[in-house]
Amino acid sequence: MGSYQTWQTLVAEKQAAQLSKIPQAWRLPSEYLVGDETSAHGVMEIPVKCGILSAEELHITQDFDAVSLAKAVQLGTIKAKAVATAFCKRAAIAQQLTSCLTETMFDDAIKRGEYLDEYIELHGKPLGPLHGVPISLKDSFDCAGVQSTMGIVSYLEHPVPKEHGTAAAILSDLGAILYCKTNTSQALMSSDSHNNVFGRTLNPHKLSLTAGGSSGGEGALVALRGSILGVGTDMAGSIRIPALCNGTYGFKPSTWRIPFFGSTFCHRMGSPGPPPVAGPLTCSFDDVTLFLQAVIGSQPWNRDPTALAIPWRSAVATSAPRRLRIGFMLEDPKYPVHPPVRRTMESSAQALAQAGHEIIPLHDFPSLETALDLCLDSFSLDNTVEWKRHIDVSGEPLVASLVENTPLVTRKVEKGGYTVDEIFAFGAACLQYKAGWNMVFTQHRLDVLICPGAEKTAVPHDTWGTPPYTVPWSLTELSSSSRCKSAKLSNTPWQYPAVILPVGRVMKDIDRNDLAPSASPRPYHSEVVDGAPTAIQVVARSYQDEELVAAGRVIDQCLRKANQMRPE
Repeated sequence: MGSYQTWQTLVAEKQAAQLSKIPQAWRLPSEYLVGDETSAHGVMEIPVKCGILSAEELHITQDFDAVSLAKAVQLGTIKAKAVATAFCKRAAIAQQLTSCLTETMFDDAIKRGEYLDEYIELHGKPLGPLHGVPISLKDSFDCAGVQSTMGIVSYLEHPVPKEHGTAAAILSDLGAILYCKTNTSQALMSSDSHNNVFGRTLNPHKLSLTAGGSSGGEGALVALRGSILGVGTDMAGSIRIPALCNGTYGFKPSTWRIPFFGSTFCHRMGSPGPPPVAGPLTCSFDDVTLFLQAVIGSQPWNRDPTALAIPWRSAVATSAPRRLRIGFMLEDPKYPVHPPVRRTMESSAQALAQAGHEIIPLHDFPSLETALDLCLDSFSLDNTVEWKRHIDVSGEPLVASLVENTPLVTRKVEKGGYTVDEIFAFGAACLQYKAGWNMVFTQHRLDVLICPGAEKTAVPHDTWGTPPYTVPWSLTELSSSSRCKSAKLSNTPWQYPAVILPVGRVMKDIDRNDLAPSASPRPYHSEVVDGAPTAIQVVARSYQDEELVAAGRVIDQCLRKANQMRPE
């Protein structure tokens, strides 16, 4: 950092530049800017009633998902330029309400829309399957001409990428309109999207609640329909937690199916721990399929050395057994679920059973505490704690959620760090844990299992704590021979794919305080979380992403139908 500048000066300059990119005509009147992180009201209705969006722009941003919008643009009934303009404006509104954006490319996006319209006229066909689809990206994805900082002040002085990273380049080649990047937790290290550069992302359903992290900016933006398809990353729950907090769909694929090369990192490369994976947050389940099929169908392994050459199996993704065998994991006794989570899980299982699917209650399964311990220990594999060095160099402080998390994720470092023998022991422990879940799936012959995405819904800021219900699927792999302790297997941390399905909302008169488990490590107050989204998590075995898509679609349709028939 330049000696003449303090970290506060760098931040002030960045925030001023960020605000200057929002045209005056897109600025909200002061009457709508009355909330902050202590406010118990939501802002979901403001994009509609603020008057900034025209009737056509409201139609474009509200009445389509990505699948139907792509079809409309490619048929010529809606212009890509109009789509780009509408979503840029709505994203700008979302930013003013929730601080969900980091970088904006509005002018370039509108020019991109013009180009796509001209392409259709000239060639009579779309550029690709995502032609005309506006896509937002988590801040860590490199886009030409804008910074990738992940809420780290020292990264404000890093060179601006001159070209797209692999993910952005593939999406652009498929016809997408890239128009903004979204806020994260500081160094991607907590489940609260808050940092000293861009501030705190607020939950649009209730500003006093967290938007989750580390892809919380994506969650808030998609919830407000400032985006209908966003891309986040997930290592311990960073797609799924924002999805359940904001009431969106969030899909964590198996490792290395979606390209991640060419992104900015703040962690030390080469860790033998669970790798991050890229995946979508969307407004509809069909959009999950659109994204996965388009990106994997582009053969990303030809451009990304980490992507696996596993083609998309369309036939599998579009069909599912008429009668699914669904494992039902209500809770781990160590992490008892809150009343709205229990109600959502039980009512979902009941609806699926009534629809003819076989629900298999799971009582004997690998401990979530074991998975959580392994995940937390994996962050200590880097004895240099590189992510924290990037924070410390500017003099900026740790944000509150990271103050709480840091002792957990550096506990081995504080005791001297891992020895080589301990790294081998860590790998063996992960392998043993993976074998346990593989046996659950095979012994019960499960197609998928459903479980909570967390023991809670969105909670007040800086109180999320640890993520026991998302980390197990970052440590699991499909390998029947892993049951044998003597098997000589690679310790590649392949992961189970998992998807969050939004189901309903907290209702304080039903999800009463007296129903809360007495042993819960985090307090439950129905009035505080009233109105927060509720969700379930659906999990399949490693590299059965297509099977998860097929089963997830059936489950989603069943639950949406049941909720339409159920009175509030």
